[in-house]
This record gives sequence, C-alpha cells and structure tokens, in this order.
Amino acid sequence: MRTEKTHSDPLLFDSEPPLDRERLYRGELPVFRGLPAMLGLVARARAMAEAAFAPHPPPLAQAAFEPEDFLARAAALRRSFIGDGEARAAFRAVIESLGLDPASTFADRLILRLQPSGDTHSGRRVRDLPPHRDTWGSNLMSQINLWGPVFPLDPGATMVIWPTLFARPVPNTSRDWDLERLREAPGRYPLLPVLRGPVPDDGRGARELPILIEPGDLLCFSGAHLHASRPNRTGTVRVSVDSRTVDLADHRAGRGAENVDGRAPRDGRDWFHRVSDGVALAEALTNPAGA
Repeated sequence: MRTEKTHSDPLLFDSEPPLDRERLYRGELPVFRGLPAMLGLVARARAMAEAAFAPHPPPLAQAAFEPEDFLARAAALRRSFIGDGEARAAFRAVIESLGLDPASTFADRLILRLQPSGDTHSGRRVRDLPPHRDTWGSNLMSQINLWGPVFPLDPGATMVIWPTLFARPVPNTSRDWDLERLREAPGRYPLLPVLRGPVPDDGRGARELPILIEPGDLLCFSGAHLHASRPNRTGTVRVSVDSRTVDLADHRAGRGAENVDGRAPRDGRDWFHRVSDGVALAEALTNPAGA
C-alpha cells in the first residue's frame, strides 16, 4: 500500500514506487526513501569520490587541496563517474525500481555534482547554481529530474526549490540563450539560461524550500520547477548525484508541465538516450519504426 507523508510544503511528500509522472507534471515533489537501488548508486558514488580525494573525506576536500588541484580532481571524478559502468548499471536499477520502463525512458548523463563552499575552489561546473528551470534549456516539458545526496546534507548547502513559482512566469534569459552557441563556444558561453534579477515575490514571499533528505533517498521533480543551489558557506563540499529523464510516449503525446516562460529557440533532445540500449531521443523521434 502506498503511504505518503507530507512535509512542510504540501507538494513535498514521502512516496513509494511506482512513480506517478502526471503528479510531477502538476508540480508535486515525491521523495522515495532508502531505495535499495539508490543506496547502491550512492555507495558507488561515495567510493569513487573517496578515491578521488584520498586520504581526505570528500566533504572536507577543499580544505585539504589547493584550488587548482581540487578542481582537477573534481573534473576527473566527474568524467570517470559519467562513464563508469557500475554507476550506470546502478542508475538503471534506480529507473526500474521507480517502475519506469527502460525501453521508453530516455536519460541524460548521470552527474556526480560537487558544490564547494565559497568561491575559492569554484569552477564552471563546480559551483553554486543560480535559480533556473531545466526546461529553459531543454525545451522538453516532459523532463523529470532525479536528485539525491551522496553524503549527509547540511541545511546551508543543499538544493532549494520555489514551489509556488512552478506555474508563474518569471523573467529569465532563455530567449537569448542558444544551445548551438553553447556547443560552439564551450567554456565561454553561459552554461544554462537563468533567472533574470531576484526571485520574484509571489505575494507569499516566494518561499524557498530547502531539500533535506538522506543519502539513499531520491527526490523526483519536474524540470519546470524553479530551483537552485543554496549558496554554500558551510566550509564543506556538498556531493550529490543527479540526472534527468524523458518518457518517449509522454513527449509524443504532449504530456508534461506547462511551459509558462521558456523561450529558447531549440530543444535538447539529443542529450537524452534510451536507458535500455543507448539510442538517442532525437533518433527515436525521427525514426518511429526504430523506437
């Protein structure tokens, strides 16, 4: 029997598989607690992070390494995790444990993300992320995000979401952001479209919801949610794992969150590959017979 425990925000609740994608498209935020498959993925991520920063615990790594060395180790760890067969197998097990079909689920790269404290050890992909909707960049409204911590979270270093702004347009840079320009000038072009200006007041203070879950827990949320890294000033490094998925049938049928303010000229369908065999979403959409 499904049991649901509601947290301080009514859209955030403890849930059990299978994942109900329609509820995510409405802005709800299910947390799956202690999934065995997620515990396996976290164990692999933790082992790789510990090896990368040995003999120092990864959350304390920036105090042990000079910025250049820290960033080099972080970049090597990110690359190795993306291509690690054991991590990818564990991620497929997570997909299956949620009740998602690997033959119709297309996933973006599996990312091991490090958020250092302050600015001294920050880099382009190792930093606080500003407020954004992932759908501003992907233009895929059926996109679902999966996120979980690898080490225990500090309230001062986690992800935050603004649930009350899910269906409200906010100023952003998506109209002026072009995926092709990013590909042509990696490292020199903005990595993602972002909120323009401060987070708007929705009349209720646009309450910021910090995500405080345990290693082995998994948060699923629509890519259309406005979210960001809480600026980390804790003195420790946050380590988390994340990816994004798109269901082929949902995308073809136009099921997904409402696009209230995304204006990017292209979509990121070629970011996503079928979990079962690696076929690109772009190919599956242009070749229905091969889907």
